[in-house]
Amino acid sequence: MIKELLQPEIIELIKAQQWEDLREILEEWPVAEIADILVDLSPSDRVIFFRILPRHISSDVFSYLETEFQNALLDELTAEETRHLLANLRPDDRTNLLGELPGQVTQRLLNFLNPQDLKEARQLLGYPEESVGRLMTPDYVAVRPGWTVEEALQHIRKMGKSSETINMIYVTDTSWKLMDALELQHFILARPDATVEDLMDSTFVSIEAAEDREEAVQMMQKYDKVVLPVVDSEGVLLGIVTVDDVLDVAEEEATEDFQKMGGVSALDTPYLSASVWTMFKKRGGWLAVLFFGQMLTASAMENFEGQLEAVIALAIFIPLIISSGGNSGSQATSLIIRAMAVGEVTLRDWATVMRRELITGVILGLFLAVVGLLRVVAFQHFGWSDYGSESTLIALTVAIALVGVVSWGSLAGSMLPFILRRFGLDPATSSAPFVATLVDVTGLLIYFGAATWILSGAFG
Repeated sequence: MIKELLQPEIIELIKAQQWEDLREILEEWPVAEIADILVDLSPSDRVIFFRILPRHISSDVFSYLETEFQNALLDELTAEETRHLLANLRPDDRTNLLGELPGQVTQRLLNFLNPQDLKEARQLLGYPEESVGRLMTPDYVAVRPGWTVEEALQHIRKMGKSSETINMIYVTDTSWKLMDALELQHFILARPDATVEDLMDSTFVSIEAAEDREEAVQMMQKYDKVVLPVVDSEGVLLGIVTVDDVLDVAEEEATEDFQKMGGVSALDTPYLSASVWTMFKKRGGWLAVLFFGQMLTASAMENFEGQLEAVIALAIFIPLIISSGGNSGSQATSLIIRAMAVGEVTLRDWATVMRRELITGVILGLFLAVVGLLRVVAFQHFGWSDYGSESTLIALTVAIALVGVVSWGSLAGSMLPFILRRFGLDPATSSAPFVATLVDVTGLLIYFGAATWILSGAFG
């Protein structure tokens, strides 16, 4: 709302070069609102706008921008402006920026850092791209168990200004091995002469730096945390990862899964920023795979050409049969992928899921079979359609096929994510179109198999 009301005024101040007035206005604005306005400005105004931002908020505004806008700004800033910007970015935001840039650009920006920041950046960039180590920041407050509460509070006051958050205070030994994680309120409410060890209960949770970043999302959700300590394999405290970074990860992963489930390779850029060629590459491969899958459907129908010629009414119900199977499969695979993503289902639960989906599929199939049977009988009875002398047998064929196809669709859709996960692949790639294509082919075999059995006399 603020953006829509004041953006024209901002543009006028830029054109009039009233920098002081503009700077005073921006001093009072939330950083996220400033970032939104910057993105909507023209490229030339965008650079001017960023340059007149008060220095103590410019790095925070920069961290809110998408990578494409960050890159564009870096191309326009002077070496001194770039050096100041990088120096004031939080370590995790700086690592995220450097990790997204081409190698040559990253190396150029690393040269702007002071020795301490350079060492820190290289350490964080050394972790795998999708790891928690890339998300963490080394800016935290740690105390020793033998200190008094008063000593600990003095240390918190001294170090807290440069910390990402002081909601949680970490207790480490002299080797920096994590011993506990305590809320700040414990120190505020405790007696000044009590020791830190008196406050400890050693019930903390932590995550290893090498873990996949999705694990951080699940842990924060499971334990209701806003910050997690990050340790190495020996339990040494390396840094912390905060909820704002984890929320970004959750959004990226959810977006990627939605795109994959729609039969699209994950887009690395916002939709409107992606070129037509990029959209072709992301969608063309999947469409080709699905196209070849549908060719199997055409081949299956060719094999039953004789049955179709003998009882032409069978062709009428082909869309109904295969769509029912595809829909049940898509439902099942969507439920299981989501359950896997939030940790409700693991690989060892496959047998339980198979039983549940098989039973559910049979029940759903019977329900649709009754509906399909009544539809054929009613349309024949009231003269709305004419299925010939075999109308009753056709109705029975449709009913039996629906039970089989829906049951198979539910089973296949639920098991495919397990198979992919077992082989180390992303379950989200078992997209709804992929499952539907798989069930289409098998659904035709089930349908014409039932027709061959029930209408064998009509086929001669």
